[in-house]
Amino acid sequence: MARQIDIKGIRDGLLIRVSDNPEFPVYERLRRELDQKREFLQGGRIAVEIGRRPMNSEQLTGLQEIFGEYDLTLWALIADDGETRETARTLGLATRLSGSATDLDGNALGKREAQPANGDAAANRPPPPANALLLRETVRSGRSVWHEGHVVVLGDVNPGAEVIATGNVVVWGRLRGLVHAGAGGDAAAVICALDLNPTQLRIADQIAVAPNDGRGAPIPEQATIRDGRIVAEPWRH
Repeated sequence: MARQIDIKGIRDGLLIRVSDNPEFPVYERLRRELDQKREFLQGGRIAVEIGRRPMNSEQLTGLQEIFGEYDLTLWALIADDGETRETARTLGLATRLSGSATDLDGNALGKREAQPANGDAAANRPPPPANALLLRETVRSGRSVWHEGHVVVLGDVNPGAEVIATGNVVVWGRLRGLVHAGAGGDAAAVICALDLNPTQLRIADQIAVAPNDGRGAPIPEQATIRDGRIVAEPWRH
């Protein structure tokens, strides 16, 4: 018999899988589990997977409040139900895990239809969620950060690291790794850094690498799509 609540460690914190049986008392069993594992879980970032179970705004807010009582942060809700995912996004929750190969509706990215590079399709696409992820750290080699919305890094992005966002990416430091902005297809997304010298840049479906010619003293730069390709220019307010 499968466990009705299962907790495991993932790259972004902890994943709690909850039975999608509509008769399963989520809040009661979840509180019991959190009480038993309070010391182990304290201060953690939590993603909850609820399968086919639908949840409305009031229920999701209640879920956030329960985790808050235990000094836990609910940052993602993984659900099969489309309305539940949409509600979760309005509450500032991610609806997929870092490195997920799916779009916002759970469809495999490899099966997405090709979009024109001129940005016309992006104009008809809804904007990314307004929530932003703030990282006060250096993103080190081997680490992958994925966020639905904007990402701000107060530190460096090292070679071998990657930051992927459906919105804009701002690096208040040196950008040496891979950064993909507008990952959901937003050709209007931008990438900004105090020192822009990436392994690779991606905006929507466009890709660019840093030139091999000699660089002078680094200056703040921003990268955008212009005339169908990624260009970098001085970053001005």
